Amino acid sequence: MKRVMTLIVVMSVLLFSQLALAQLQLRVGEPVLTEVGEVQDQAAAAAGFKIIPLQAFTVRASDGHPQASWQLLEEYYFRALFVVSGTGSYYSRVKFTDIKTGLSGHFPKTGPHNASSGVIYEIQSLLSAEPLPGVPVQLPRQLMLTYEFKVGATWKAVSTKIWYYEP
Repeated sequence: MKRVMTLIVVMSVLLFSQLALAQLQLRVGEPVLTEVGEVQDQAAAAAGFKIIPLQAFTVRASDGHPQASWQLLEEYYFRALFVVSGTGSYYSRVKFTDIKTGLSGHFPKTGPHNASSGVIYEIQSLLSAEPLPGVPVQLPRQLMLTYEFKVGATWKAVSTKIWYYEP
């Protein structure tokens, strides 16, 4: 009987925690890659192709100001800086995690993207969220946004936290 009760409690927790993340419909745009500047000499490129994530941050699309708190129905850019060693190609994707529940999901990977040694790159995607019709949203909600990079079979990532709140 204890096992049955434990199973019921665990299933209930899993069901209700998944509903919490399902309140928001997140949208992501195609990533845009730009070069920021030179940082390494070519001798560092001999070690093979590597991506080293540096920093992730978000800015409001309307004015470009950095933001850690987001309003629903507004657009923001999620940006990540990374440096490349060597020359090659990689894939990228955006992942989101609900801090409260631990549930996460990711958008489909994009790529392959080509990059060459010694340059700091910025990759950015336009993100927005809106509540699902007929589903009450419990805000504020803290999310972790992660930009992931795949070279070969290895994923590397850089993250930042944001708060969604009602305007």
